[in-house]
Amino acid sequence: MQVNKGMPKRYHLNRPDLAQAVAVELRTCQDVKNQQRLLAARLAASGQLTAAQIAEQLGISRRRFFDWMSALKAGGLAGLLERQHGGGAVPQVQGDALKELLAGLQSGRWKRAKEIQHWLRERHTIRLKLAGVYYWLGKLGGVLKVPRKTHAQKDAVQAETFQRTLCEQLVNLNVAGGRPVRLWVADEHRYGLIPVVRKCWTLRGVRPTVPYRTKYEWGYLYSALEVDGENAAEFLCLPEVSLEMSGLFLKHLATSDSGAEHIVIWDQAGFHPKPELHAVPEHVHLVSLPPYSPELNPTEAIGDVIKDRIGNVLWEKLDDLEQAIGEELRPLCENAECVRRLVSHPWLVQQANATATENSAITCSKWYESFSAKTRR
Repeated sequence: MQVNKGMPKRYHLNRPDLAQAVAVELRTCQDVKNQQRLLAARLAASGQLTAAQIAEQLGISRRRFFDWMSALKAGGLAGLLERQHGGGAVPQVQGDALKELLAGLQSGRWKRAKEIQHWLRERHTIRLKLAGVYYWLGKLGGVLKVPRKTHAQKDAVQAETFQRTLCEQLVNLNVAGGRPVRLWVADEHRYGLIPVVRKCWTLRGVRPTVPYRTKYEWGYLYSALEVDGENAAEFLCLPEVSLEMSGLFLKHLATSDSGAEHIVIWDQAGFHPKPELHAVPEHVHLVSLPPYSPELNPTEAIGDVIKDRIGNVLWEKLDDLEQAIGEELRPLCENAECVRRLVSHPWLVQQANATATENSAITCSKWYESFSAKTRR
């Protein structure tokens, strides 16, 4: 005997009141997820399709379709559109705890995952295993970094004010006078024959070594990077840092483009000339950074550039060391894009551009052979 199982049973909502409300809401709904739920309800109200066919058209499971219809029947439109948790484990870190965790990561509050684990337990009564802490660190984009030092005497308000008002300081210099104006950030970096130890690639289980000896002989690299414009670079190796050597570097900078006015932004080191106290080369104008604020000077990055090159090497002579430094810095002098990547702090470029005038055309600097021809007393 053959049994006829018949066609699959079509699903019918059998609630005309709800069908009308669904149709009205669907016409004005802008939320895509809500539209999907309302469309499921409209198809169910038509009674033309099976539950499986409706679920397939909407790209959902039959179980989810039935859950939506149950919510609609029990709570009306509000019940249908109410978002509920998807059924997985409820996140342990949420709300204020999540906001405070993110803020703490942004400020570098914690050194170890164990500190976060203890803080969550004491502050929010959230007990996580270390694996759970690492999960949230990964989810929030946390990374382990070596923080940059900031001086205890730094005035954060003064540093912020400098960033905001640099444009006014540059305008008040009133230096154009029909000549092009070039804006530089400058700094100094010491190098010597005592080896610099830097990280290096190796294999797991291997502890690399580098040669080391104490030999007291050093020099100083004076550096200047141009902000915006042609993004030029100027360098000079000198035997010491002093008022005389700083003045010599400023003269070098001025002669690199004798037809321009040069504004130099650098820190308030005691060996930097002060316009009100010391002679400054003609066509050179100085702007001082706030005290204890090296992070405002992009030229600080030059120190890492040269240390990466000379690190883990036992240099026999200062001349060889300086030649290696010159080779490492040559791309900065020949490729403006390399300089732009270093100096393009948004606040600095914005403040510099705000002072642009018709007379502040920027001209290109050159790579001078005198880099390696050091000035010695």
